[in-house]
Amino acid sequence: MLERLKTSNDFRLNFQYFLLQGFYWMIVCCAISLGSAYLSDRGYSTAGIGILFALAFAMAAILQPIISINTDNSSRYTVVDVLTVLGIIVTIDMFLACTTSGKSIATGLTFFIGVMFAQLVQPFLNALNFFIEDRGVEMNYGVARANGSLFFFVISLVAGNLMKATSERVLPILGFIASVGFMSILIWLRYTLSKSSKSFAKEYDPFEKRQVGEEITVKTVKKFISDNMAFFVIMIGVTCFFFGHVLINNFVYQITSHVGGDEADTGGILALAALVELPAMILFNKIKYRYSTKLLFGISAFFFFVKILFTSLASTVGMLYFSMIFQALAFALFIPASVHFVDEFMPAKDSVKGQAFLVVAMTLANALASFVGGGCMYTFGVTFSLWFSTVITLAGVVVCICGLFRINAKK
Repeated sequence: MLERLKTSNDFRLNFQYFLLQGFYWMIVCCAISLGSAYLSDRGYSTAGIGILFALAFAMAAILQPIISINTDNSSRYTVVDVLTVLGIIVTIDMFLACTTSGKSIATGLTFFIGVMFAQLVQPFLNALNFFIEDRGVEMNYGVARANGSLFFFVISLVAGNLMKATSERVLPILGFIASVGFMSILIWLRYTLSKSSKSFAKEYDPFEKRQVGEEITVKTVKKFISDNMAFFVIMIGVTCFFFGHVLINNFVYQITSHVGGDEADTGGILALAALVELPAMILFNKIKYRYSTKLLFGISAFFFFVKILFTSLASTVGMLYFSMIFQALAFALFIPASVHFVDEFMPAKDSVKGQAFLVVAMTLANALASFVGGGCMYTFGVTFSLWFSTVITLAGVVVCICGLFRINAKK
């Protein structure tokens, strides 16, 4: 392996990208997934946690296209530069979070910034895969993303147990270590790219795929919706069935505590969810040749419902662990299937807007589930919130499948 790292530029870039995905998902675990446990231990209510999550996701949704457009219009900056700036901000934020204590403004502000910028990194990190591919390097995104789940599995186990043994203060420390690892690999990758045969100047922009003269305006968006009504219906379904998924992810600590668990159990549940994602993500390229992406998309939607149904029925930590097994056919299948589905069923001229609508649907679900879910838990409790989310998820699955049938008939 060491010899290949020295001699093969392609292997080295793939290895660096694998590690970037790994360290990024460690940051996500510390900043987002275990965030509710961190803030709860510092005295924040579920309503307050939900509001912080919702504001952070909403700001990320606003900033992402602004950063993308400025990257599009610049001849000096690339996606690597954007990731470098975002990575530095996350690293500084995690360091500052290590110095905070109690239910303070500093605690809430560093948490808000950490969630927002961790969310901002994801689309640019995904785009980096295509940026490297444009240089003639064959990348394996599925394996790289699976590596992210593997790193997430490790850090959730470690963080959960350390939080139980010590205190919540360990979480930003682990987040800082992960962000330093992310920046170290990113610097190494920049160096590798600068030494490659192609110039490091901006030759490719992963966000700039619009046809010449095409502008994304209110008018073009309205036309897109009217021309692709079945797809728009599917996106409404995605927002609804993703609602339950986000509620579980963002408030997993409260859900675990409700059935008698603690921080270690929370980490273990997150770890199991990450572990079962690996097969579908690694093998998706093979699976999609046997089954249509439309079918896989529908299956993933159905299992989002199965997952939250069993989560709502769980009365013990063991049953909660069991419910996480369905992550293998829900989120793990949905992520690659949704991207390929848009590419396969949308006209070429609408594919970018289709991907954008997919991101908007998931972002909207993030904000709504954080705000509404946090408020519901604070007012009515965990049980009501889970069953409310189960109904929303079921409605989303029905709407999504209706849209899929319409696309099937249309095609």
